Amino acid sequence: MQDYERKHEELVRRLAPECAVLLKKDGSFPLKGPCRLALYGSGARHTVRGGTGSGEVNARRTVSIEEGLEQAGFEISTKAWLDAWDETLRAADEAFLKQIRARARQNHRLAIMEGMGAVMPMPEYSFRAEGEGYAALYVVSRISGEGADRRPVKGDILLTDAEIRDILRMNRRYAKFMLVLNVGGPVDLSPVTEVRNILLLSQLGAQTGNVLADLLLGRSYPSGKLSDTWSAWADYSSLGDFGELNETRYREGVYVGYRYFDAVGKEALFPFGFGLGYTDFDRRIEAADKNSVTVSVVNTGAYPGRETVQLWLAAPQGKLDQPPRKLLAFAKTRELAPGERQSLRIPFDLRDGASYDEERAAWVLEAGDYTVLAGRSPAVTLTLDRTAVLARLRSALGKPGFADWKPDRPARVPVCGNRCPISAGDFPTEEPCYELRAQIDPAI
Repeated sequence: MQDYERKHEELVRRLAPECAVLLKKDGSFPLKGPCRLALYGSGARHTVRGGTGSGEVNARRTVSIEEGLEQAGFEISTKAWLDAWDETLRAADEAFLKQIRARARQNHRLAIMEGMGAVMPMPEYSFRAEGEGYAALYVVSRISGEGADRRPVKGDILLTDAEIRDILRMNRRYAKFMLVLNVGGPVDLSPVTEVRNILLLSQLGAQTGNVLADLLLGRSYPSGKLSDTWSAWADYSSLGDFGELNETRYREGVYVGYRYFDAVGKEALFPFGFGLGYTDFDRRIEAADKNSVTVSVVNTGAYPGRETVQLWLAAPQGKLDQPPRKLLAFAKTRELAPGERQSLRIPFDLRDGASYDEERAAWVLEAGDYTVLAGRSPAVTLTLDRTAVLARLRSALGKPGFADWKPDRPARVPVCGNRCPISAGDFPTEEPCYELRAQIDPAI
């Protein structure tokens, strides 16, 4: 291994913990030192380092979670369980490949073409999760990526019956138990919401096992935020004709992801932008104007950490559809020691909250009140005197042939006493125009 490769590994190991998201905690982690550990789950030994296709990670060596923990000094007490899982996985993989070959013969195709993008759901198992230790981990692993979409079946988006059974059993049995998610996208955690500690480790490349060991021992700390919304599968929007071969109608309009949950007043298990840390923070708005919000962030816990403050925009409900709020800007503090404070200035540009008006073929900011929130606290309301046209375009795509979905009731805009008038003249129209074009092959 070359020096530059070792330096790259060190850099990844140092930065990757900032991508980990702590979803639940009870204060029992980090651990004070290596210990006897009960380790379970599909990702413990067969850790997924990255996605499929373009998301695949090519590395000279990869550290699994089992290897990373042992190298850090942990004694794994559940080798028999991990060996039994190896056999279960091997048998399931053979059966899965047999099915693909059979379908290929039936469809008169090459097996490699029939199996392209096919992902085997994690199998059920019947052997008991027996082991002992000062602490326990259960690692749920899933793979997906280019050509391998997720599916709402057990062993993929849904947990298997065996996973649910053993996760709940370990949570009740061990005083220090953590559910670790080695996944590239949401898993329906609604059957295991009673678990006290949940870490979204994600898929952090070749150093994934070492990164988890560092997190467990407090050598580093999770400080990421969710980039998508995690909830029960039944809670997500079913609008649109997703998966249709010839034509897909994206009927959800602007209400995508967290915007849909906000619009219908549905509480997600873990919303977009959510994330805890080993420590806690107190946030207070210090100042705000039409260009920035300054927030005081104090580490009120017992561990060092970093916090991300998010600015959200509540736009006026005019002619165009507007979600209750949309992410406008964010910034992250430096590492703060217990008791340390930082005054964090977060710049924003109101133009980032513009909407596209189909009739005008233009990006616009409609007249009215734009409230900027720091978290859920209103910081400043910018009152635009008239509609500002930011950029004029020429529509070349035609009519979609369907209407976008809208919620029954428009969302309420937060009230803020800190008001700042602004003029549409502050936003000159971009010229010359640029044009949207799409080349559509009629043979498709």
